[in-house]
Amino acid sequence: MADYKEMKKKYPRTVIIMVLVIQTIIATILILFLRYLFIFFDITEQNMVDVFTYPANFIPDPYNWAGVLLIPVGMFIVIWANYALLWTGRIEFKDREPMQRPKTLVLTGPFRFSRNPIYFGNILMMMGLVIVWSSIVTLVLLILVYLLFRYFIKKEEIILKEEFGKEYRKFKKRVRRWI
Repeated sequence: MADYKEMKKKYPRTVIIMVLVIQTIIATILILFLRYLFIFFDITEQNMVDVFTYPANFIPDPYNWAGVLLIPVGMFIVIWANYALLWTGRIEFKDREPMQRPKTLVLTGPFRFSRNPIYFGNILMMMGLVIVWSSIVTLVLLILVYLLFRYFIKKEEIILKEEFGKEYRKFKKRVRRWI
């Protein structure tokens, strides 16, 4: 068996393709498993729609359509933040993943207003879905995702303090966590 780190240095595209193929195989197996569970327990698509929109019209029409505005705003923030990280900050794909040790502290783009614009944009998109679907179930999922993001943020802040020290502390004093 070849050394993974050595292979990653020599053939970076091959490793990326291998990882994507493995992820695709695992995702396919999981989807098939879930599909057979749905067939076994006689769960239809309408049942799933009913679960994610329970209770119906928690936020009545037309007010629930206000959530449609949050979804593209959240998408724009996520795209802008990724642009700032990948092109302006010259950060590699692997360094922008949670819990990685980045080589560069990006202070441009949406990072001038938020220390965590990618998480913030994703929360905005989910809030838009919660409002549009007017669902308590999706609100509970949003809260769980928010708590997961808070966990990631706390861990990432420790890593950034270790990597960038005084520069990150100044950034942290100047820029708020969310907005």
